[in-house]
Amino acid sequence: MKAKIRFHQCPDCTYDFATGEGDRSCSYAECPYFPEALDVFCPYCRFNYLTMVGNPPCGAPMECDHRFEPLEHVANFREWATTQSSQG
Repeated sequence: MKAKIRFHQCPDCTYDFATGEGDRSCSYAECPYFPEALDVFCPYCRFNYLTMVGNPPCGAPMECDHRFEPLEHVANFREWATTQSSQG
């Protein structure tokens, strides 16, 4: 992650993207302000490459044709989450 990634959540959103806790004010996993560089989900089936949780129709998420970009974003997300927890 070259530059520091920042974003502003919706006014009523209490969801903590770093910890996965809280309530979202918009559709699940579809925050309109969440940076693409932190998107760890498969664009096809929404398999989470950070937590390795989901139900991919392909049955082999590590062999999926759509895995490359989300896997690159995992490192970005981990770095970003570390900076969020250090800001307290």
